[in-house]
Amino acid sequence: MKNTATILLTILIIGILNWIASLLLNMSFLDLSIPVGGLALILIYFVTSKGGMASRQMDMSIQGQTGIRMEHKAAVSERSYILIGSIIYIAVMLAVSFIAYREYFLGIGA
Repeated sequence: MKNTATILLTILIIGILNWIASLLLNMSFLDLSIPVGGLALILIYFVTSKGGMASRQMDMSIQGQTGIRMEHKAAVSERSYILIGSIIYIAVMLAVSFIAYREYFLGIGA
């Protein structure tokens, strides 16, 4: 139940950020949904990943500043429900965008 709530809360927060961006930029919610969802996905991926490229870069930075070598951590693959929520958000928005603009994508009715 907690995991489902985390996923739904993630989708809700990204949707609210998308709505705020559409108001500030005076653009359609649907037109901004894919860029906002993509940016959220990338940001969440880098924040929630452990032992990946960003962590190694931080370790190297600390080593360069202090001279203390950081212990190398193997890449860890954990299930992040926040990341899953952002993936679901962008997948749903891609489907909704395709349905809304199907005439454009398929060249029908032009």
